[in-house]
Amino acid sequence: MSEELKTSKIPREDYEQLIDPYKEAMTRLEVRINGLNEDYRKKYRDYPIHNVQARIKSKKSIEHKLIRRELEVSAYSAKDNLTDIAGIRVICYFIEDIYTILSLIKEQTDLLVLKENDYINYPKPSGYKSYHMVMGVPVYRVDGMQYYPVEIQFRTLSMDLWASMEHRICYKDETSEETLYAFRHYASELSEMERRMKQLLTETRRENPKEPMV
Repeated sequence: MSEELKTSKIPREDYEQLIDPYKEAMTRLEVRINGLNEDYRKKYRDYPIHNVQARIKSKKSIEHKLIRRELEVSAYSAKDNLTDIAGIRVICYFIEDIYTILSLIKEQTDLLVLKENDYINYPKPSGYKSYHMVMGVPVYRVDGMQYYPVEIQFRTLSMDLWASMEHRICYKDETSEETLYAFRHYASELSEMERRMKQLLTETRRENPKEPMV
């Protein structure tokens, strides 16, 4: 990797112009997801989503990612090569909830599914679990409509706890094998805890069928 590439920067003005349509796409999708959750709650007296988090990749983060991939560091290169400039994290209660909201999003005819990775049924070796999807969201400008990618990560509360702690504690080049082993073990423990919590919820609702689910 050349020294010139390592020190390359995207001009601030170019960055602001780059992220503007991504912000709109992200906001549109976030509003849609929250709307689906609210509509589901009204119809079924239940809701699959605990919370939704949205973020736009920083200029520095975009630059670092392009450099790691040994790509040209520019706004044009970022637009052509990166699909996670805009990102949404959907935190659900249980795995079943993830697939519920996932199916509802896929039914939105104006959105495009660009990419999917199921790390729930096929976890990473580290123990990481999540469902990743890249959606194409239409953004309208005076010169026409264009789809912009927004990455969505679906996690349960326990998956998000694991991922947050793993990110906080583990460093790829410095973490001991004992710590990595512990996190793989914790992933299994959290999955089992979540399964038992779901069972408790099912039993509670069976015993109290008229209890409002709000």
